[in-house]
Amino acid sequence: MKRRNSGFSILELIIALAIVMLVLAAATTFFISTVRQYKIQTKIVETNIEGVLGLELFRQDLESLGFGVPWDNVTVTQDKSAAPFNTFSGGPMAVVSLNNPTSGTVTVNKSDYLVIRSTRVGMGSAAGKWTTLQAGGNTRSWGSTEEDFVGTDRVIVLSPTLNHQALVTPGTGIHFSDVASYAPADNLTVTNIVYGVDSTNLSFPWNRADYYIDNTLLTVPQRCAPNTGVLVKRVVRHATLDLMPPLPLLDCAADMEVIYGLDTDANPSTALVWSDDISGFTADAIRTQLKEVRVYILVQEGQRDDSYRTPSDNITVGPSVSLGSNFDVSGYTNYRWKVYTIVVKPRNLGN
Repeated sequence: MKRRNSGFSILELIIALAIVMLVLAAATTFFISTVRQYKIQTKIVETNIEGVLGLELFRQDLESLGFGVPWDNVTVTQDKSAAPFNTFSGGPMAVVSLNNPTSGTVTVNKSDYLVIRSTRVGMGSAAGKWTTLQAGGNTRSWGSTEEDFVGTDRVIVLSPTLNHQALVTPGTGIHFSDVASYAPADNLTVTNIVYGVDSTNLSFPWNRADYYIDNTLLTVPQRCAPNTGVLVKRVVRHATLDLMPPLPLLDCAADMEVIYGLDTDANPSTALVWSDDISGFTADAIRTQLKEVRVYILVQEGQRDDSYRTPSDNITVGPSVSLGSNFDVSGYTNYRWKVYTIVVKPRNLGN
């Protein structure tokens, strides 16, 4: 009697191998898709975290515009020798911007260029510090090394009154150790305010920070879409009147629009008038009329995703197309986009 040899036929082996290959192919596809989505989601999260950190600095600087900036008795006429920021109209403007510049200071995609004047926006350790100065040269101590002045800090002293904020010290500033000479005459007059500016001799009695989208001084990350840049902050150096190296805040930025809310009739009950250009305003008009600043920034979210298509070829950057821009993303359909909005009510301008 013959015994049948056990084993698999060629057909069974082929079928088994085909099943294994299908399973492996499906598993590989799933793995690759999962890794790709993980990378995409990771970059989106990184973008959002970067946006929170970078834009918080931007928001704080916007909120401080006009902080410690004198209104009267200012002999300085410029804080950088480049138009349109080289002259003042009735004093230093706390904020000014170029709306979609086409020449001179040109930014990525003709996005807006914003200038903030405030003692707080500087990069030195003295920037942002302040204290009161009373008769007899008495100053208030905050009990904190981060908030208290040191003797070598370069400061200015302002004498605030109802409708003025006059500079008492020279525009080049003084050392904090010498503030007693600029105290009010007696306790019946208003208390003077000491503002820290920098650690070097001053060229002007405030600090200035510029915000714009750059793609020339910094290397734009490879993951960013073409024609995008980096939102940066640059501070004007007192010693040389040039801009310090840019501080990167947000990668893959495509557009920035600045909108101003104005109270043009001195009636708080009426609606604000919105404008994207206050370049013709005097310093006094900015102080009395500017009630709100809104900044809209279009940023790429994450990295390129070939499985994604933008829902629209145009994105409105701003409250409307007429007060902002209608940004064309038809050439970047594989990228996700997000508009960040910063809304600030300035607290250092009112008379």
